[in-house]
Amino acid sequence: MAVEWSGLTPEILLQLDRGSRGTLGAQVQATLRAAIRSGRLRAGERLPSSRRLAADLGLSRGLVQGSYEQLAAEGYLAATPGGATRVALAARPAAAAPPAPGPPSGPAIDFSPGRPDLGSFPMRDWLWACGEAARTASRADIGYGDPAGAPRLRAVLAAYARRVRAACVEERDVVVCGGFTQGLGLALRALRERGDTAVAVEDPGHRELARQVCRAGLRPVPVPVDEHGLVVEALAASGATAAILTPAHQTPTGVALAPERRQELLRWADERGGVVIEDDYDSEFRYDRRPVGSLQGLAPDRVVLIGSVSKSSARRCASAGSSHRPASRPRSPRRSTAATAAAPAWTSWRSPAWWSPGGTTRTCAACAAPTPPSGPRSPTRWAATRRTCA
Repeated sequence: MAVEWSGLTPEILLQLDRGSRGTLGAQVQATLRAAIRSGRLRAGERLPSSRRLAADLGLSRGLVQGSYEQLAAEGYLAATPGGATRVALAARPAAAAPPAPGPPSGPAIDFSPGRPDLGSFPMRDWLWACGEAARTASRADIGYGDPAGAPRLRAVLAAYARRVRAACVEERDVVVCGGFTQGLGLALRALRERGDTAVAVEDPGHRELARQVCRAGLRPVPVPVDEHGLVVEALAASGATAAILTPAHQTPTGVALAPERRQELLRWADERGGVVIEDDYDSEFRYDRRPVGSLQGLAPDRVVLIGSVSKSSARRCASAGSSHRPASRPRSPRRSTAATAAAPAWTSWRSPAWWSPGGTTRTCAACAAPTPPSGPRSPTRWAATRRTCA
């Protein structure tokens, strides 16, 4: 309940520091805010007139009037023409401060799967790439740009995929995303728009893939994996018209899709009009076999390649390439980016300097060197060859 004073309103004790760097007007506002927030001034209580408060504090009336107007604009005070200025905001208890975090504790050696050796990341090269991109960027480069990604970045990524992954891809086929999850979401939405209802996923495999298929409004169908990779006969019997698999390095078994299985899979796609989504999540890391080319390079009209450099460059940037044959492919993921923004502009225009000339190649060479398990950084390096299956 507000206290009504008869006669003159009592003065308010406000402490001002005339030697501080802050202006006197800012101090008056801060002191009145603190008094209202703490409950020292209750809602509905009348404040001294601007003339009275200015005389009490030895300030100009205009400074006090300006402080009252600012607090009224913020909602702390309410003033009526020709009337008194009153407190408009009731005091509220401050939110309890969260407990102070303790010292970080973690294992000396991290065996968690799916995490690369971040200590091998060449930060100096990365900073150079950022500076080079900022130095050469135009005004258009820092805007929204093409939702599929900066053309120069897409051209560099396409060249990298052709050279390193034996992919059949051009700049127009590449969509730059904020990570593998977004790239897969675009591909699944294109499949749903095409009329697909069931998508095969590897069993065992990454459980998050099945959850993402469900979120896209499709039905995940588990297909077994053996020592040669995905069992194509089981895929054919599942009734699915699309499949998500990791042919270069299956997770969690680590096997590569055998050559004969690759041919069987592509025959299945041709016969069923199916689409294969190739998850190329960590193909740069190899310890026990020679490089295996991408499946997309064998059948660009049936395979959508989604790759990520989060393992090799410690950041999220996925490139999705689709083929060109309109009679057999689903709606291009690139057309779906109008409603889903691609990677941030900063990532899109700084990345070409990193990918060319060879920044990411040096990173992969540093992180994926065939060091024996006894090496000082081998636990996290070997962990980079696996992916969390939970």
